[in-house]
Amino acid sequence: MKFDTAYYENVIDQHSYERLGLGTIDFALAGMSPDDLGTKWVCHTGARGFAEAVSDGRPAIVTTGVGLGGPPHAGTLFQLLRAIKLQQCGLDVQIVLGDLDSYNARRTPLDSVRKLADQYEEFVLGLGFDAKRGVLRRQEGETDVLATAFLLSRHLDDDDFHWAEEDLAGLYRNHGVFDHLNYGMKQATLLMAADFVHLLREGRHVLVSLGVDEHKYVALARRGAERWGLPAEHLSGIYTKMIPGLGGLPKMSKSIPGSGIDASMCAEDIRALLNADTDNAATDDGSALLQMYACLPEVDGREYDRVSAARRTRGPEWHAVREQLVERILALFSHWPK
Repeated sequence: MKFDTAYYENVIDQHSYERLGLGTIDFALAGMSPDDLGTKWVCHTGARGFAEAVSDGRPAIVTTGVGLGGPPHAGTLFQLLRAIKLQQCGLDVQIVLGDLDSYNARRTPLDSVRKLADQYEEFVLGLGFDAKRGVLRRQEGETDVLATAFLLSRHLDDDDFHWAEEDLAGLYRNHGVFDHLNYGMKQATLLMAADFVHLLREGRHVLVSLGVDEHKYVALARRGAERWGLPAEHLSGIYTKMIPGLGGLPKMSKSIPGSGIDASMCAEDIRALLNADTDNAATDDGSALLQMYACLPEVDGREYDRVSAARRTRGPEWHAVREQLVERILALFSHWPK
């Protein structure tokens, strides 16, 4: 599987999503133009309604989450930076640390999960998230959300969970991450859906930001919410491109050794790996370096176009961007508590 232009187009066609930044979207969000949005997200479902709710001053919140399978890799880092960007633009934002997700789906010991949650909390705050204006929480101890998960479970069945497996499930099986959709994984998926639906129950418009490989999780939550009688149309999703993995793997993932860089690596090793990247991909989507650069909060549509053009010429400007990107990533990862 490759997360390339053909993959994104197939996802959009199959699920009636709309591409951002290619002329088919006519709204801005939190001061970001369609071109700006298109540097950090590739498609959405229902996001226009969310943007209208924000513009009208109705209660609205963005939510995202990260699994605690290990130290953050580049994809995790940039997912967090997108959330922080939206908070800096004035939106209410929630970041959920998936401690019970890891405990159930990956069988990670609870003491290890709690230690990772401590580290992630420090990391997110170090990156610039303002917990006084937004929500940074774990799943453990959130009894109201756990109750929502229990109530939501009545409206979902096994077929729904099998349908909602993320697009990388086959790849994870091949790499020994898991061999089948077991009960713990279903519990983790249910709780993730409840993280979204609980906000809906509170009377808010909800925008979930996830990787495009996880787009079915939002669809699952909408399915359950609709059967429950909740306003599922107020639950929307906006999906990011996958940062290509190293060594020909489809994305950088904590679950796949050797696919990328993460915060536990020493600076010299990260610098060496990124400097060694030949960046021979024929398309912008296939360039790990360009896609990481696009995720930086300060990069808008105009800047992305400028750097994309520089990459095609392979001149001094692109080499300078590469050097700046490497040092920026090292600075961001330095917030991870060792």
